[in-house]
Amino acid sequence: MRGVPPHVRTRATVVRAGDRTTLVSLAAWYGGQVLVPVETWVITVATDKRLRDLPGTELSVRARLSARTEAGLALEDWALYTPPSGSPGRSRRNPGR
Repeated sequence: MRGVPPHVRTRATVVRAGDRTTLVSLAAWYGGQVLVPVETWVITVATDKRLRDLPGTELSVRARLSARTEAGLALEDWALYTPPSGSPGRSRRNPGR
């Protein structure tokens, strides 16, 4: 008997936000090419942002990345994405680079 695949933490990016439904991309699921619908209130609560400010927002979410359908992802535990410390990013000396 096979068990239920585990949830793993991954990054999601808001592509489009509507009054009821927000579309997010999960780079770790089908290369981010399939947009996943999420109820907008879930995203606004997790980010504390207004609807118009959501596109482009990066979030952290737990998902079953072995899923073949959006429903199978069983997305849970949404939060604003914070890069791990020491990760490459913009330099404080050269913010434009």
